[in-house]
Amino acid sequence: MKSEMDAMGMDERQRQAWYRANRAVLMLVGVLWIGLIVRGLLAGGRPWFLIAMVPVLALVRLACYRWYLNRP
Repeated sequence: MKSEMDAMGMDERQRQAWYRANRAVLMLVGVLWIGLIVRGLLAGGRPWFLIAMVPVLALVRLACYRWYLNRP
């Protein structure tokens, strides 16, 4: 399967930088998500949707990982 990195003709150094950039963005999104949950709790509300989506997204990620792992 051709990845976006293959399509762009990235060498190994560029691939590693791409992976690091993706990881940094995911960590930033996680921090922002936690911030939204904390803001909702401090405002006196209960951000149930945000809280419930954490394990849901983790399960989606696991399902995608297993699906890609078992593909030839």
